[in-house]
Amino acid sequence: MADHADVAQLEIEQAESRLIANLKQPEVTPTDDCIECGNEIQEARRKAIKTNLCIGCAEMRELHSRNYATRR
Repeated sequence: MADHADVAQLEIEQAESRLIANLKQPEVTPTDDCIECGNEIQEARRKAIKTNLCIGCAEMRELHSRNYATRR
């Protein structure tokens, strides 16, 4: 039978797994122009990460997901 420490460790590992899964970025096809606004994506940003969003649209999408995320 598992003791309290084992149960707590299992809960921690499950929570970490969920957090890591949430951090993974979906596969995107990199583009030179933003798919939302059509502005050119800066070269430094394109080199740093695979993206199809300019920084402004990416920030707006992140804010929207934070504000309208479903609470569990």
